[in-house]
Amino acid sequence: FGGVDIDLTQAAVNHDQIINASAIFGGIDIRVPSGVNVKIKSTPIFGGVSNKVKNNINESLPTIYINAFCLFGGVDVKWHLYKK
Repeated sequence: FGGVDIDLTQAAVNHDQIINASAIFGGIDIRVPSGVNVKIKSTPIFGGVSNKVKNNINESLPTIYINAFCLFGGVDVKWHLYKK
């Protein structure tokens, strides 16, 4: 019954990463840095996953794999440029 914000916009992603996200009666916002691919697998049960990242899959870039489980909750993946 809560939420989590994960801000990876300043993270140096040099190789593939895996994020396991479980949202049960709550929500998870994940902000990813530019210069990565994002691939999502999800199991939604009365919930859902929103991918707002514009993916042009580039094999030379690292990939963030997000495995999402949503039970009456949601996961929102966003691309965000860090601005000072």
